[in-house]
Amino acid sequence: MLPDFPRLKERLLRLAWFEHRGRIQADELIGAIRAVPYFEGRGFATGDVDGHVERADAEVMAFPYEIQRSAIIERGLDAFRESLAKATALQIQAMHEMLLRKAAEATERVGNAVDAGGQPFSAELYFKMLETVQIDFDELGRPDISGTRMVMHPDQAERVRALMEQWEKDDSFQQRYRDIMLKKREEWRDRESNRKLVD
Repeated sequence: MLPDFPRLKERLLRLAWFEHRGRIQADELIGAIRAVPYFEGRGFATGDVDGHVERADAEVMAFPYEIQRSAIIERGLDAFRESLAKATALQIQAMHEMLLRKAAEATERVGNAVDAGGQPFSAELYFKMLETVQIDFDELGRPDISGTRMVMHPDQAERVRALMEQWEKDDSFQQRYRDIMLKKREEWRDRESNRKLVD
């Protein structure tokens, strides 16, 4: 009978779990979202500032995970880590799809979805999109866009990045951007002045 090393296996599994979680948290899209664990029940409810409460059951995500015993024998822990990395990539992809689906549902529900109608990304579309976003400001009156993300296909992102560089040098674009930010600052001030303080 071969010897067993339960403590060593437990430690290796814990290290693999930390590596798995680290990869997910390093993802630009998922890692930017603060996670809050919950330990009871099978569902949860979320509410928005308008009083809309949405109840949902927890979604179960399952991914195929295989590793051949021969691979472990030949390559040891590296084979296990590579297999786990593939499962992590599948999980991240599924989380992206779920996040984008939920975001699309929420924007449709509140009415601030912007449909490009098949047109390419443009300054006009950017401003139309910016108008729909609620923006907060810091104590110095600067826009706080730390939690704002533009999510798009990598091919589209390259094109948009080049456009944004051009727009940064365009005075009319910059003036329109400043005008929108002034309007957003007034909206923020109105929200802040009407906010109810809790004892």
